Amino acid sequence: MNAGTPSLKIGPYQVDPAVVLAPMAGITNVAFRQLCREFGSPTSLYVCEMITARAIVERDEKTTHMITFGQDESPRSLQLYGVDPATIAEATKIIVSEDRADHIDMNFRCPKSTHSQLTLVMSSTMR
Repeated sequence: MNAGTPSLKIGPYQVDPAVVLAPMAGITNVAFRQLCREFGSPTSLYVCEMITARAIVERDEKTTHMITFGQDESPRSLQLYGVDPATIAEATKIIVSEDRADHIDMNFRCPKSTHSQLTLVMSSTMR
């Protein structure tokens, strides 16, 4: 842990310093996350673009590409967004069964800052 800087533990992952790169549509792709990791902390959390649960279930090709991680990315983190519990559950099962991520941040509401959000953090290691 860095002196004077708080750390964070999510499941088995120590995030130190406690810095999380938020998912940003069209921004937080593999190349951007790699740059952030190289010029930031290798032990911070870098989340890929926000992913829609329905697109995972429907096997959308663009979405499948968006949840690609670099070989050295660990933990592999994504934010899964959706409003239908059954779709979110199915998307989570797909992500876990295909080992596509180590950490899933669940967003159950509209991502606009003007609306309320409920976020639940889950780790796919808790199977």
